[in-house]
Amino acid sequence: RNEHLFNLHFFLFQLKAINGEFLLNMPVRMVNAHLHYTRTDHYHLPHSKAFVEPDISLRSHSGKIGYMLSAGIKSDFPDLTSMIDYRDDSNPLSVFLGNPDLKNLHRYYVDLNLSTRRNQKLNFSLWANYHQTDHSVAYSLSFNKSSGISTMRPVSVNGNWDLNGGWSIYGPLDKDKKLSLENRSTVSYNHCVDMASVEGYAESVRSIVNNWRIGDELKLNYRANDDLELTLHGGADYYLIDSKRSGFTHIRAGDYSLGANAQVKLPWGAQLTSDITMFARRGYHQTEMNTTDWVWNAQISKAICKGKLFVRLQGFDILHQFSNTQLIMNAQGKTETWRNCIPQYYMLSLSWRFLVKAKKKSEE
Repeated sequence: RNEHLFNLHFFLFQLKAINGEFLLNMPVRMVNAHLHYTRTDHYHLPHSKAFVEPDISLRSHSGKIGYMLSAGIKSDFPDLTSMIDYRDDSNPLSVFLGNPDLKNLHRYYVDLNLSTRRNQKLNFSLWANYHQTDHSVAYSLSFNKSSGISTMRPVSVNGNWDLNGGWSIYGPLDKDKKLSLENRSTVSYNHCVDMASVEGYAESVRSIVNNWRIGDELKLNYRANDDLELTLHGGADYYLIDSKRSGFTHIRAGDYSLGANAQVKLPWGAQLTSDITMFARRGYHQTEMNTTDWVWNAQISKAICKGKLFVRLQGFDILHQFSNTQLIMNAQGKTETWRNCIPQYYMLSLSWRFLVKAKKKSEE
């Protein structure tokens, strides 16, 4: 794969009408790709296309309120392995087909951000984003009831778009800047289109799922000095997921977290770092997804040998409630993930720091 980019760049600075700068790009991106692929046979797929991908942005460069508005389009090929015209029936009951008629992907975006610029005070930020993807790749499954053969084939679908926005506040709450606040609230909507198998149908049908997510994250930090820092943090995400697809179970559920973090200087120059957080999920129809887990991690470290040798004792998941299995809701349904790892462990480590001083320079 190789690309060549030709761009017309238009730039204006210090526009008084918008108190900022204006930037326009008119690039033409020429992409050439060759795929040599062996599956049931050897295939060679050359693919070339010239993509026009304009983008525009407006942004402020001064003032107490900053803003940025950007919009544009990005394009590309689908995965070329999906575009090979092959038929893989090595498993007679499970046939895979390629689709040389897949269309090129086009992604559109519009992003807006507003923020204050106030030193030593609370600052605010607002944002909104829109994204759309044309010709997304989905996988269609057909089942022959008489022969028992299922056939899977990639297809291009339209209608995928999402809209999200939110606001945040951050900064010190007192004159000494010992107490600070961070809060971030978000609302998002995802109109997800895919292909799904539905009971009673031999062919996959177009699946449209409406995903709403409302969330908030809050963090309160107190830093007394270099020897003590405490943080309280919490968050919540509420999901509303609906679809007119037959057999789809509507979801009204939430994920919550609440925890505390501490960094404390101990006697003899040791440092303690500890974090404990409760993760809870409620409202899911599957009982195995309604869980409450307390995750506690801690670490004690100390520098010896004039700061060159570091000794560190770390404990991960001390309460032994972290699981290798993760159940999450994606845009179309439930995803279950297993990880082959050790969820709980203790580790003692030694590290030696080598310091090389720079050569002395002249007073100049």
